[in-house]
Amino acid sequence: MPAFLSPLRHPFLCSVLTGVLLVAIFPSLHLSWLAWVALAPLFAVCVHRWSRLRLFLYGYLAGVVFFAGSCYWIYDVMRVFGRLSVAAAGGILLLFVLVFAVFLGLFALLVGELARRWQLLALFLFPFAWVALEWLRAFLIFGGFPWNLLGYAVAPHVGWIQPAAYAGIYGVSFLVAATNAVVASYWLAPARRQLWLLAMVAAVLGVTYGWGLRLPPVAAPEQAVLVQPNLPQLQEFDPAWVRNHPDELLALEQLSREAVQQQAASQPSLLVWPEVPVPFYFHRDPVLRARLLQLAQGTRSYLLAGIVDYRSEGDGPPHPYNSAVLLSPTGGFVGQYDKIHLVPFGEYLPIRNLLGLTGSLVAEVSDFRPGRGPVVLAAGENRLAVFICYEAIFPDLVREFVQGGATVLVNISNDGWFGRSSAAAQHLNMARVRAVETRRFLLRATNSGVTAVVDPLGRVVARAPEQERTVLRARFGHRSQKSFYVRYGDWFAALCTFVVVAALARKFWITAVEGTNDADDGRTGTAV
Repeated sequence: MPAFLSPLRHPFLCSVLTGVLLVAIFPSLHLSWLAWVALAPLFAVCVHRWSRLRLFLYGYLAGVVFFAGSCYWIYDVMRVFGRLSVAAAGGILLLFVLVFAVFLGLFALLVGELARRWQLLALFLFPFAWVALEWLRAFLIFGGFPWNLLGYAVAPHVGWIQPAAYAGIYGVSFLVAATNAVVASYWLAPARRQLWLLAMVAAVLGVTYGWGLRLPPVAAPEQAVLVQPNLPQLQEFDPAWVRNHPDELLALEQLSREAVQQQAASQPSLLVWPEVPVPFYFHRDPVLRARLLQLAQGTRSYLLAGIVDYRSEGDGPPHPYNSAVLLSPTGGFVGQYDKIHLVPFGEYLPIRNLLGLTGSLVAEVSDFRPGRGPVVLAAGENRLAVFICYEAIFPDLVREFVQGGATVLVNISNDGWFGRSSAAAQHLNMARVRAVETRRFLLRATNSGVTAVVDPLGRVVARAPEQERTVLRARFGHRSQKSFYVRYGDWFAALCTFVVVAALARKFWITAVEGTNDADDGRTGTAV
């Protein structure tokens, strides 16, 4: 290995390199093949005996680079649409980066602790530790933020994400992290073993990639129309938008009707309007309600649309809900789903008073309330799992929908907040894995893109151009079989966590029995 990349001589450089590679494997650079080596520099650092503080700092540094480089768009969202000052928007991004980088710091500390006992053999445990901390990130801090988990980097290559049907996204992350551990051992192993290790990595990647190329097509007998309105993001909240922009609403209605008329002889089973950046007060606005009901009746389609609902809990004041309503082809109200996972700093502001924030993405931002639970909406023979925007990154939530009988996934979103940043493409990568996990078609309707259809194997079979008003005429099918992941959930992530806890317990038990001194003595860089 080149001297300037030596994990023993230049651990900080290797840590930064891992952070940079983790940024590169996600959109917009799209260098997903680097995912198989991105963690290897950090892994190689962690097998050396550093002080615990230094181990944490090496991982933390990689985390700072990764989260700052891949989630930079948070600043623009807060600055442009939240109307926050430069200092406040920058402060939110900085807080986000500093908080979530802790997970990589904990990873380095954890695996470094294991390496103190088992040296190079500890590389076997590294992917287990990586998955355990990714799983932890899905629950802790602001309700969890499992954005850009390692497995999502290879989502464009369907052969590499098929383990998600059995072990969820965490199974894919494990595959990628395990390959990185092998690469790290290649760097550190004697020359006589390096060729064998390289051949093993090539064989695993080649077989799984080839598997993806041979996957058969999936029948899609039904039709849908996904409307992409491309409405401008409001920088000034307008509660009377529908009344003040009658031409815009009329244009969307005409676009929808024309798309339905141009479909094949049989009418589409579903017409989908996405989450939009304007207040569609379906229950409070009789004009809007009548026009949407007429649209459903006139097109003889089930109409799904994102709305804002106001409701009171008990005797308290009404609060807004980010919701979706389903209307029948006869012009009736079928049902409603209220978003459960709200966007921190978007639909509500955590520690708002502490930060002194007064700006917001929408006027109701500090008041949005979460829904009570998943609701499956019946559209003829189809049972719809409708999850809204940010909820696409929570695998267990989508799994609950399918457990409840959903046969089709529908993700409505307003990714216009992301502008032309890489966040919209990152969001699609994550959403498409939900189709693989549940073995369901995914219909994804967004305000400005990426509007797409994903089949149960994770292939994007149709996609609309971004940043323009258009429709996507989609074909899909409903499926009732439950995948292994749907049946058993995050069993694999739980198993990885158990393995790590058991390894740590055994390490400390052996240390105690042997009476050896494994305290942190501050020594750094001891080769294993």
